[in-house]
Amino acid sequence: MGEQSFSSNETNVNPALTDDLIEDLEKIKGDAIGNTLYSERWVLKTLMQISQFSGNEWNDEFESNLCSLWDMTLEKDVVNLLMKHDIITIISRVIELCSTSNNRLTEIMVGLLGNMCCVSSNVRIELSQREETITNILLLFDSPDAPVLIQLIRLVHATAWDLLKEKDNVPSWLENELISFRLCNYITFILKSSTNDELLYGTLEFLNTLCSVTINDKDFSQYFATSDLVKGMLESWGQLFSNWSSEDGFLNKHQKKVAEHWSAVLSSFTGHVNGRAALCENYENIGEIIYKIVQQPFESADIILISAVNILDSLVRVYFSRSSLKRLLIILNSLYQNAGKYRLIKYGVEHSHDFLFYWYLYIAN
Repeated sequence: MGEQSFSSNETNVNPALTDDLIEDLEKIKGDAIGNTLYSERWVLKTLMQISQFSGNEWNDEFESNLCSLWDMTLEKDVVNLLMKHDIITIISRVIELCSTSNNRLTEIMVGLLGNMCCVSSNVRIELSQREETITNILLLFDSPDAPVLIQLIRLVHATAWDLLKEKDNVPSWLENELISFRLCNYITFILKSSTNDELLYGTLEFLNTLCSVTINDKDFSQYFATSDLVKGMLESWGQLFSNWSSEDGFLNKHQKKVAEHWSAVLSSFTGHVNGRAALCENYENIGEIIYKIVQQPFESADIILISAVNILDSLVRVYFSRSSLKRLLIILNSLYQNAGKYRLIKYGVEHSHDFLFYWYLYIAN
């Protein structure tokens, strides 16, 4: 039995590495990019194909290779290699060449650059210094292609985090687009016209990020607090929640997150005179949506509801709904009792006692 056991175990032992196998492994290791298993030669070959692209080389194999490279750019070692070979210049040239003739190629190029910006701050710094590249990228906001716009929003969103974190490499080009209201116009057009749910979600998420940014006492939400953009917000709600019934509640976490972004953006507008005016101008449609929101179980959606309270507070002079305000009193009282005044301050209702009392008098009269 001992011999049989030994023989059985012997068959499970890995075979010894041959000299040829060791040589092959060394070749693979020598060609690998950093700590990845990706081939440097393959990446450089693909990069050469991109740099030599003139518009006629597009085929399924080339598209597949580009998609593989796109996936690889989630690895920092791959990003560093591409940066050594001036990938930003190559991408900029391809976008300029093909932005109106090949949407799929444009989508991949923008998506590839978006991945790189997410992975490395050095890419964002370098990009901020490339005025021509930024110009080519921003021109893509005129594209009618939803997949291109999805990747474009993702790319610009990646650079916005430097504003949020107050990095030394704050992308002044993005701030310039904000201050000039050009970015507001781009976003407004998407919100008003798009029927693509993924694009609308990405745009709302991006907009919420920008509206939460305050640097050196500058609140960037003021550059979006326009009547046209509020109308766009209403259009986007109609698209994203066209089949939604408030009786069903939020169907999943994604739908709830959409509502959080949407309500938080409008809530940020309440801090500006122009923003409050824009909300009041559209009070009927906003009021109807807010009424649906406040019917949700508030114990699971209090962030959304606090935004709803702020919005209704700004509409009090022009909008009144006894049923929604009654519901809000219950919500506010519960939040105050369970979480304390600190939490209400954190989410924007700074004078909770006065606020509750004011609404009570308003309803009573």
